[in-house]
Amino acid sequence: MAKHRKEPQPAVENHDRLRPRRGRTTSAPRPPANQLNSAEVVSGRWLVKALLIVLAVAGLALYLTVCLLFYQGQWQFTFFPVQETTASLASAAAKSGLPVTNVRFDTTEEGMEQLDGWWIPSTTIGASQPSAPSPAPSQMVLLFCPNGRTDLPENVDALKAFHALGIPVFAFDYRGFGASQNTHPSQQKAYADGIAAFDYLTGMRHIPPHRIVVYGAGLGAAVAATVAQQSPKIAGIILEDPQPSFTQEVKREQHIHLLPMWLVFQDRFDITHIVPRLPMPKLILVTPTVPEYAPGAAKLYASATAPKQSVEINAPRGVPVFTQPQWLEAVSNFLNTLAAPSAEQ
Repeated sequence: MAKHRKEPQPAVENHDRLRPRRGRTTSAPRPPANQLNSAEVVSGRWLVKALLIVLAVAGLALYLTVCLLFYQGQWQFTFFPVQETTASLASAAAKSGLPVTNVRFDTTEEGMEQLDGWWIPSTTIGASQPSAPSPAPSQMVLLFCPNGRTDLPENVDALKAFHALGIPVFAFDYRGFGASQNTHPSQQKAYADGIAAFDYLTGMRHIPPHRIVVYGAGLGAAVAATVAQQSPKIAGIILEDPQPSFTQEVKREQHIHLLPMWLVFQDRFDITHIVPRLPMPKLILVTPTVPEYAPGAAKLYASATAPKQSVEINAPRGVPVFTQPQWLEAVSNFLNTLAAPSAEQ
């Protein structure tokens, strides 16, 4: 019998094995739970660090912004300018009872007069003032440098006290005050204004420097010291509660005492290097009832060279020193001691 040969069957692919089973899905292997927890902790720390960095940068930017604003407006911590019209000044001068002559001076290249002042000539003290000290020599002239917080009308009482000494007085307003140029005052402008007032006396009124006594109160003491430094031949200088620097005043400000704003403070009015070099006679008036000022005044007196003298004025706090008999006697005696050398020159 013939044998039947089996034909080789073609290989049939097992599509069932290649086709994924229904109901099953493939996915990447999941990391252990401890790795997930570790990743979450690291991510949280990074966010906290990033937040802290952002807050630090924002705080630094805010601080620098405050410093910049303070730098631009620092004059407001030093000066308290008061603007006046010419009419209001004339009214104040008339009401003062003083023989005031209003003066415009310090002309710029454009022909603008920047500063305003009062010239008050001396008059003889009459018999109606028997308790007043002997008049100061009429040949002496007093240049008054204000404290940077008052204008001419507010200084009327002080000018009356000077006038009562029988000495001519020239008082002026810094730029930014009274009827002087309307601008922001500053240390350099105040120094320049004081020197301009001195130049007015010597140039326009032809008063020799050895007949001029410069008086500075508070911040004006630094201006008076600067004027004396520029004109060492003046007769003498009187400093009322002078301070080595205005930095301590800034530190006492409640608004900024927690921040070192004085590091960017420019209007320091530092005269620690000026007073020891002044050769003319010096009178330093100290008010012990103002404890924040007394140590600074004592320090400057100790550094000053002879001839010098210091007088304590026991005025109650808030009461002007020129209302006290001690002030009247001290200033009058000082002016009288300058009379003989001035008369010889």
